[in-house]
Amino acid sequence: MTTDPADRAVMAEAASAIAGRSPDIARLDAVLAKLPRPTPLRGMVQTVRAGVLASAQATGPAVAAIEEALRLLPDDPRPKLVATGIYTFSGSPQRAADLLLQASRLAPEMTRHFDRYVVMALTGRLTEIGDRSRADRLNARLGEIGFSSGLAPERSTAALSRTREAMRMSPGAATDEAVNLVTTIGDPDDLLTLYIDRRYAPLWPRIAEWAGADLAAQSRRYLDELRGDWAAAANFDTATPYARRLSRLEAYPAVLGLFLPMFDGIEIGAAVPMDARAAGAPRGEGVFLAPIVARALAHQGHYDEARALLARVATTVPADDQGNGLNLDGAYLQLAAMETDWPQVLTRADVFLDRAKRYGSNVNRASVLLVKAWQACALARTGQSAAAEPVTAEVLLDEALVPGAAMQMYVCRGDQAAARALVIRRLADETTRDWALRYVQPTGSATTTPLDRLTDPVDDAVRTAPDVVAAATRVGRILPNPVSVGLPQGFDPFRLQPRTTPLDANAV
Repeated sequence: MTTDPADRAVMAEAASAIAGRSPDIARLDAVLAKLPRPTPLRGMVQTVRAGVLASAQATGPAVAAIEEALRLLPDDPRPKLVATGIYTFSGSPQRAADLLLQASRLAPEMTRHFDRYVVMALTGRLTEIGDRSRADRLNARLGEIGFSSGLAPERSTAALSRTREAMRMSPGAATDEAVNLVTTIGDPDDLLTLYIDRRYAPLWPRIAEWAGADLAAQSRRYLDELRGDWAAAANFDTATPYARRLSRLEAYPAVLGLFLPMFDGIEIGAAVPMDARAAGAPRGEGVFLAPIVARALAHQGHYDEARALLARVATTVPADDQGNGLNLDGAYLQLAAMETDWPQVLTRADVFLDRAKRYGSNVNRASVLLVKAWQACALARTGQSAAAEPVTAEVLLDEALVPGAAMQMYVCRGDQAAARALVIRRLADETTRDWALRYVQPTGSATTTPLDRLTDPVDDAVRTAPDVVAAATRVGRILPNPVSVGLPQGFDPFRLQPRTTPLDANAV
């Protein structure tokens, strides 16, 4: 690590200070004071300090520390990985992506085990700011090193990114590489991205051949893949994407039958700070699965049970775990919106936005805008038009980055003209075209909630408006029938479930 005599004198103290799961910032500061020279050891201490400071929401000092570490350890992947997390949540996703790409080349094995949550947040924020190309490069590289091999959605995202990258290398023509990559894209929704956009028209015949004209064949294969992941691991990480896909297909009885029982086994505990919890204490189990199951309950008319589920899971969330707390706040708001309980929507929006404000850029901007869109609609629906104006303006300012929030607001308020104009603008913009083309596709969704009854007629009118159809067919196509509607023929979600005992040696 170092040949500096002064560094050697504090090597043992430095090693002790940076060891352990929760290094103490005071000890790190004391060691740093004994390392005044620009040496690698100082860089390593600064790397650890940066992580501790970032966890304490001290973004400015964390950035200063990690920048020094990057300068002192230019060929070490560890500062780059720490910096990736810091810059992802401090408003610099492009810098974060570039550093993660560098780390993946310096140490692919180390990067392969990087934090999945950070990568999801990073690629999401790149997409938010319109830098899809960088997001694709990052996802493609992570797929190359095996990072994305763990869960089916990640495998599919990486494959989609590699396909788009291959098409960018040969605009207007399908390369052999891109054609061959079609079969590696698992999620039919990822295939749909290519199947309705004229930029990828050379791939349409291969997609239809592989997945079927309605993508039903791939829908069945993807469900098998998701079910296989879940049956093998039987945990919340693998249950969540499987439940999300079943919900997408409106298979709500299957979602409830398979995944609601998982919450019977979670340990209910007081929401105390994470560092005060004993090893093995509950740390927000199921916070990503719970909203999916809660919405399935709501679609079946069981709103009270849905809220009770969220309340149960909330008891396992540490008080200082802002991300998981916000997930549940958003889920409560969604339930209120599904019931068109506008006063409750406003209450839940205030709770979410108050928490989000405390955590600043750590919070996904898209999530904040979606909540503000609900807030703007609820204010308008409760006769508070003046109060709705500044919230509406904020949502519209970011229309080009998060068009879904603006559309949600317009449709909720019944403003068909504004919604049509929004779709047409987004179709003309290459960075938001995939969102707009998805929006105009026919949907076979059932009308099951008060919100559905309010918004479905508006959505249908916007999708079928002649000016919207004309704009969509210039840059893509509108499929004749809905895709991903209902469970594929022959698929039984209850057929294969997790085992509590190992497979017999002759089972495979």
